[in-house]
Amino acid sequence: MIPNIPEPILDLLHEIGEVGGKGTYLVGGFVRDLLLKRPSLDIDIVVEGDAIRVANAMCERWNGTLDAHPQFGTATVTPADVNLPKVDFVTARRETYQGAGTLPTVARGRITDDLRRRDFSINALAMRLDTSAFGEIVDKIGGLEDLKTGTIRVLHKQSFTDDPTRIFRAFRYAGRYGFCISETDTALMREALPVLAQLSGERIRNEIDRILTEKNAPEIVAHLTQLDVWNTISAGWNISTTFACDFKKAEQATTWTSTHLKNEEFQPELVRWMAFFGTDTPIYQIEALSFRLVLEHQLQRLISRTQASEQQVSLEKVTQEAFAKLGISLSDDTSVDQQSGKWCAVDPKNTTTYICGDGNLYRVETPLTTYKQLEQTLMSLQKTAKPSEIYQSLKPYPTEALALCYVNTILPKWKREKITDYLFVLRKIEPFITGKDLIAFGEKPSKAFEAQLWKLFAAQLDGEITKKEEAYTRLRTSV
Repeated sequence: MIPNIPEPILDLLHEIGEVGGKGTYLVGGFVRDLLLKRPSLDIDIVVEGDAIRVANAMCERWNGTLDAHPQFGTATVTPADVNLPKVDFVTARRETYQGAGTLPTVARGRITDDLRRRDFSINALAMRLDTSAFGEIVDKIGGLEDLKTGTIRVLHKQSFTDDPTRIFRAFRYAGRYGFCISETDTALMREALPVLAQLSGERIRNEIDRILTEKNAPEIVAHLTQLDVWNTISAGWNISTTFACDFKKAEQATTWTSTHLKNEEFQPELVRWMAFFGTDTPIYQIEALSFRLVLEHQLQRLISRTQASEQQVSLEKVTQEAFAKLGISLSDDTSVDQQSGKWCAVDPKNTTTYICGDGNLYRVETPLTTYKQLEQTLMSLQKTAKPSEIYQSLKPYPTEALALCYVNTILPKWKREKITDYLFVLRKIEPFITGKDLIAFGEKPSKAFEAQLWKLFAAQLDGEITKKEEAYTRLRTSV
């Protein structure tokens, strides 16, 4: 029997084996980590036969909730006991790929088929759960030997071509466990790079997301850089030379925010991506990559179909002639790719990214550029800046960018204090005079209206106005 399984989990696995009987297996990551004596709660069960039947029975036993997908032969059970992990049940299956980089065709199979469809030998291990042989390891691929030697190895020569996301996973596991990737596999990865370039942005983003949660992310990213993965995904994409340092800052920023801004809406994944792009990556390229990888972004329309039509221009495809008629110059270095049903034009000479779709012309707006922009803003910030100037300078930036800059000890202490002044004090100040007050005074909303509101609020921030009555007095004299 396999040792070191925590008792609650051991009891849970025995129960599954009793109900599922012969042909019920614990597979994948849990078995791998168990043999490596590492903790894991990633419980995947493969059943030769009907996994949903077993899942239903376990759901009743555990008084849990069931999320079943009969069309795929899969189900997830979440036990009522919060101390127990959720369990995924899958009917044993085999997979065939119709083309490179495509999703596989799935059919029912045996445990051997199920193990052979997996990515690496160390993940192609199973443990029997039936009562007659509980704990017996099933190794059809040589995974046990690769665990001993610390080797990452795919199961067949077409593995990376079938699913190029395995390139990311290979380096992720190597970085996590301190393993080496076999030389043969490295050669197979290089052959699969052209297929990797064709993958959807979502699939690539998901793999990078997982890498950025690893403790050894800088090392993993460096190995992928040596393989030329980033330039393959997007021409000209070079990882920031400061990434290792920025990655540490991202962890520090997340910890600092969780301690000092507990009720703040904060996205750790956003900080990780800001650190990933760093301050070396040009803003136009961050915009292009945000669109390519379907990261958080919005499309800000510059020219509508109607406006283009009035200029007798079609924006169904990017051309220099069409853009020139609209008063936009595209350099000869502009690269144009079709992504997510739209055209993405990246003009490095003019440092601009454009998106064309449905006859409209857009610019990409993403919070991921704010870290780089904030560093530029802080460069021009003066030590003698008034509170209103600090407020106006820092207000456009999200908490994620502010926290990331705050933990940057290279910045002078006084600049970091300006950030905390804004986060802890200035942004929480409510203005004495609001738009409703101005309307009550007979003012109509306009640019002058907004300027007047800001002038009053700035005086309040700077301590020139300390009471609402004083604000009203100043308002009366200015109207």
